[in-house]
Amino acid sequence: MSKDPVFTMLLFFAFLCQSVCGFVHPPTNISVDCHNFVNMLYWNYSKPAETLKFIVMVKPYVRDSQTVETSQTHLNISEYTSDPADNYVVTVTAHDGQEKSGYVTTEFTYSHDFYNADTHKCSVDFPDVNMSVHKDVIEVSFLHPYYFYKLDILKEDFLYKVTHDQQESTNECFDDEELCTAEIHLNQSFAGQCIELQFVAMIAGIPTNTYRNVCISHMPVESDKTSYIMAVVGVVVVLLFIAGGFVWILCKKWSRIPQIPKNLRNFVTPPRSATADNQPDEPALSSATAEGHTPLLEPYESPIISSVEKDSSTVIIPTDTQVEVDHNTSTLSEGDVKFEEPEDYSKSSDYDSPKFLLEMSPGEITHGYGPRPPVL
Repeated sequence: MSKDPVFTMLLFFAFLCQSVCGFVHPPTNISVDCHNFVNMLYWNYSKPAETLKFIVMVKPYVRDSQTVETSQTHLNISEYTSDPADNYVVTVTAHDGQEKSGYVTTEFTYSHDFYNADTHKCSVDFPDVNMSVHKDVIEVSFLHPYYFYKLDILKEDFLYKVTHDQQESTNECFDDEELCTAEIHLNQSFAGQCIELQFVAMIAGIPTNTYRNVCISHMPVESDKTSYIMAVVGVVVVLLFIAGGFVWILCKKWSRIPQIPKNLRNFVTPPRSATADNQPDEPALSSATAEGHTPLLEPYESPIISSVEKDSSTVIIPTDTQVEVDHNTSTLSEGDVKFEEPEDYSKSSDYDSPKFLLEMSPGEITHGYGPRPPVL
């Protein structure tokens, strides 16, 4: 079988180039996995040899590049990409001794400021969210990203937005607050349903987001305090009305019960002892004096007259009219002494007596009332 001389020449030159030039194939399928500030670089190589090495060069956007050599087809470059706000370009080259292959490259960043079509976007998880449902309010709380990831670049204000049912609420959490909190108000129509809460936030130019599903159970309707008080007052009023009617019925029935006879009541009830406290009060009668009449004369007792009284010139006569007798005057005329006679002399009683002049000397005693005029 004849051979083509052209084909034979091509095989000869290929074997010669591989032996002399030392041809090395470049890596393939380079990729980066960057998540929560942990950055892993991966690539493939078809025929790795024992003497084959890979050179990895990391070039930041604002800093100097760094080179790392490895025999593996993956590499953790987190320590060479410690600034999450920067943009990184990574290249991988294979070499075997002095021979080098061509390089492959990739670009990635965490910062929203460097996003473009050729850049791989790294992701950061939103801090763990704790939720509790209270009637029509959902309370959420989570750690500030600085306290969650322990990176100094995250020591900034944390702006986040919560979206549910096409309603948004924007909140802010400062770097000196370890725990961030927020309240999400819900409508009563969500009772018994499950809703989705979306969290979108930004810190140091690094975006982060997450979502949570929460189910709202049927909350018992709390009664209004005013209506509760009114209900209690109404119940109390009704009970008082019923009690009043019951008392009225008892009083009416009690009034129809016949009274206990007096003899039986005295028999049942022991007699009370007569004491000074329960003795009947005697009416106090005042003395009455008849008008127009002279009170009766009391029996006259002869006073004992001393020698001094005998020498006195004035004597008091116990009659209806006191008459002073002056012994220095020898005689008194009837006109010198005036008697008061009653207006109706004819109607005087037996007790009345006319007033008359009586001459007495010291030491004498009168007896009787003297002669009385005839009664007409």
